[in-house]
Amino acid sequence: MDIPWAEKYRPKRLREIVNQRQAIEKVEAWIKQWFHGTPKKKALLLAGPPGSGKTTTVYALANEYKFEVIELNASDERTFEKIRRYLDAAYTMDIFGRRRKLIFLDEADNIEPSGAHEIAKLIDKARNPIIMAANRYWEVPAEIRNKAEVVEYKRLTQRDIMQALFKIIKAEGIFVPREIVAEIARRANGDLRAAINDLQTVVAGGVEDAREVLAYRDVEKTVFQALGLIFGSDNAKRARMATWNLDMTPDELLLWVDENIPYSYHKPEDIAEAYNAISRADIYLGRAKRTGNYGLWKYAMDMMTAGVAVAGVKKKGFTKFYPPKILRMLRDTREEREIRDSIVKKIMKQMHMSMLEAIETMQIFKTIFENNLDVAAHIAVFLDLGDREIEFLAGDKEKAAKIKGKTLSIHRKLKKVEKEEHEKSEEEFKEEHVTEIPEEESEEVEEEIGEAEGENEEKPEKPEKIDKAKKKGKQATLFDFLKTG
Repeated sequence: MDIPWAEKYRPKRLREIVNQRQAIEKVEAWIKQWFHGTPKKKALLLAGPPGSGKTTTVYALANEYKFEVIELNASDERTFEKIRRYLDAAYTMDIFGRRRKLIFLDEADNIEPSGAHEIAKLIDKARNPIIMAANRYWEVPAEIRNKAEVVEYKRLTQRDIMQALFKIIKAEGIFVPREIVAEIARRANGDLRAAINDLQTVVAGGVEDAREVLAYRDVEKTVFQALGLIFGSDNAKRARMATWNLDMTPDELLLWVDENIPYSYHKPEDIAEAYNAISRADIYLGRAKRTGNYGLWKYAMDMMTAGVAVAGVKKKGFTKFYPPKILRMLRDTREEREIRDSIVKKIMKQMHMSMLEAIETMQIFKTIFENNLDVAAHIAVFLDLGDREIEFLAGDKEKAAKIKGKTLSIHRKLKKVEKEEHEKSEEEFKEEHVTEIPEEESEEVEEEIGEAEGENEEKPEKPEKIDKAKKKGKQATLFDFLKTG
């Protein structure tokens, strides 16, 4: 496989970097301080537009001064787990040791606030150089921005980019018309890396198709346009272009392509071949997620675009594309899933069950709610179910309405029973604690009670407290609860 020209022609020395002389001088001055002690600021922040040479500077610097680069992407949540593994490299390895290290944090302007503290800690403890890169330095969290010396990179001009492209064209021994080179440089908008990628794409596809190829860069596509390009061609190169400027992750695109394969091919063997390409793409995506090697995304994208496009003979005429059923299903059932989860949690809490037992019990309750409305009403009161939850279990609005009516009746009975028990407990309390005292002894008893109140701070429990204590004595179960009806 051809090496990407952006890597093949990446400058190996600082003086080869295109038109960033002032920035390079500041970087060199800062790195030389590490050879004479520790700089005032241990981190360097390279700030400038994409493709202006920030990453190239780091690797050219490492090549010239013999550093081992440890690169992390600061916008990746997994980075903060990796940072813990690399802390030793940052502050235990001496700058004059056998293996000098340079920590490189890319996309520092995309870092989450939760990760800023880890990186700030890394900078404070570091005994080796740390360089960060950002397109918008003002969006780098202040906690780490204030710990770094900022070096600004200017946007490259169209002339700068054209000169760099002509050097590559000469090195490759090819011919590309000057007007095409100028068009590539104009569209790049200062991004040399993007311009080099465009040049390689134009050369690979044939200079005669250059304007058509470059046109893909100008338009942000919808997924339906991308599908039209994938399924509307048997050309692998054109199919790969389908995802340019498509705002969608590989996982999402996979679902769309997978859904529409049967609508685009009519021979079973061609459908099978297309699904074989999709399955390979899925393997690459899964492996990338497990290992963190997101370079595998490229192979996944090739399989789900070019691999599907060349799978066989497609149906003729207009083809209508459809969104993935799984996405519609998840959207349509979201509310239903939320209600189901709420019921399961209530069963787990009230009946002291595991989740699996609660799910099985909920299925039993669904049968009860559909066939025995009286028992269903008692269960609804016991679990304190809401209207939507009752409707979910009953599966029918009319049944649910009847169950709700029965729950109101149960609530009235429960209030009546509660009131009767409360009155009964008050009567029992009076009978146990109030006795008749002879009239002649009443004065002596009152004196004794007065003395006792001064000596003993404890007071008799009120009827309400005794009533609550009695209620706490027994844990009510669903079966006990059903008896109240």
